[in-house]
Amino acid sequence: MTRTGKASPLAAALARAALDSLPDAIVVVGADGGVLHLNPAAEELFGRSRERAVELPARALPGGAQLAMLAERARISQETQAGDYPSPQDPGTSIPVEANPLLDGADCVGAVLALRARRSPERALDFEALAAGLAHEIKNPLAGLQGSAELLAREAEGPAREYAQVIAREAKRVDGLVRELLDLARPAALQVGPVNLHNVLDDVLVLARGVPNGDRIKFQERYDPSLPSVQGDAEKLTQVVLNLIRNAVDAVMGRPNPVITLETGVAGLRLRSASGRTRPLARISVQDTGPGIPEGMIPRLFTPFATSKPHGTGLGLAISRRIVEAHGGRIEVKNRAAGGAEANVYLPLDVP
Repeated sequence: MTRTGKASPLAAALARAALDSLPDAIVVVGADGGVLHLNPAAEELFGRSRERAVELPARALPGGAQLAMLAERARISQETQAGDYPSPQDPGTSIPVEANPLLDGADCVGAVLALRARRSPERALDFEALAAGLAHEIKNPLAGLQGSAELLAREAEGPAREYAQVIAREAKRVDGLVRELLDLARPAALQVGPVNLHNVLDDVLVLARGVPNGDRIKFQERYDPSLPSVQGDAEKLTQVVLNLIRNAVDAVMGRPNPVITLETGVAGLRLRSASGRTRPLARISVQDTGPGIPEGMIPRLFTPFATSKPHGTGLGLAISRRIVEAHGGRIEVKNRAAGGAEANVYLPLDVP
């Protein structure tokens, strides 16, 4: 503090850095109920950047009515208030939340909300070990089954040949599922180098236009030609974008006037590290004119095996998020106000 009693700029920066370094989600709410600050953990929890949330009412956050009520009670009583809050990412899970009055001398100028998500690293590790072990155990006998069925299909005749072809086809499908399980279970090892995102999109569009009835889909490209390259793994980023475009193709297939729009540019939000340093983000957006995503499915989109597709596995988005997070970025999927769905991938840019 200075002799005048005002916080110096250094003290204010240190205070914000302290909040940003905490693993718990921290929301600072002003006396008027507006959001003053989100730390990185809160940005991740709510799926909102600090820039998008600041000055909005706390009740505008997912499930924010309960948070706003706790903050107001803490401010008025000037005592700690506690409760449980349904997780925005998994409504079936509750998060303990504690609201403390924010005091400026004798005045209460708001509240500080701390949301302490229950962490279960052992459970995550168990899932990864189970998925990897199961995939390895299935892979060898599955390869023998598929090879035998293919040989039988070449030599057999009549109904026996048709049955063998069905066995070979289904074995190949299961093999694809096993590969996805392995991708999800093991860390996303990256071969990092400069990646031109527009080249990635162009390669994926060639594949998308080649799907059955793909010539009926109108693909719009809205690229920012000034977007610099990112440091990343071109093959894995192609896997991410291909998955997003496949989802969009499935969504618009059979719809009148199907359109898929791809946009790139520098995002309006910046990535903030625990040290307080910010970095600009590249944005890849895949937008479709499909029916949109059922609201009850949105919080579970990145959960393995959660899918609304009749023949989907629910692993594509989970794997995509793992790859994007390995790049230091983030991914979000939402419904568009104009109709359809929108998937956004944010990747760090190495520019000031």
